[in-house]
Amino acid sequence: MVFIQAVTKGRGRTLFRLFSFFFLITVFYVGISTPLFPALVIRDTQSNQVVWSANIQDEAAFGIRWTHSIHRSTIEEQYRIVDGQIILSEMSFHDYGIGMENELAPGEKLVLADGRFHIRNMQRSFPALRLFIGQVRANHTLLFAGQDIPLSLIDNPGEAITIQAEKRSILSELGGY
Repeated sequence: MVFIQAVTKGRGRTLFRLFSFFFLITVFYVGISTPLFPALVIRDTQSNQVVWSANIQDEAAFGIRWTHSIHRSTIEEQYRIVDGQIILSEMSFHDYGIGMENELAPGEKLVLADGRFHIRNMQRSFPALRLFIGQVRANHTLLFAGQDIPLSLIDNPGEAITIQAEKRSILSELGGY
């Protein structure tokens, strides 16, 4: 009788330890896979794979510079990230012509400065930016944290990419998914 009590008492302790172990593993996994850190992410649109990402703060800024295919002048767009949305805040270009903005939204201003046209006070919101990386002369370049990063180094020219703000987990930052 004493032997049976000892075995069942040890079995309860083992089950408790096993349950505690699995509970801790579950809490750990949930902790490292919960999206907490805001990031600017570029995904290959076809495969949905992350090809580039960087941690950001809210109200972070970035830009995209590219060469217009018709008048072959440089276009630069400035964006802010607010509450997970990408806000186009300013656009500048050298030549006003085909394919350029021809109407201003309320509150926007067209200014000529430094030999370039600037559309300022823009508040155009996008959940994501989708574009094809130029193959011939567009030379799309990401302007981020003081760096000029050619998009052709991030993914192949001609490929479609999606730029968006999203929250990333520790596991995704380590390459887990």
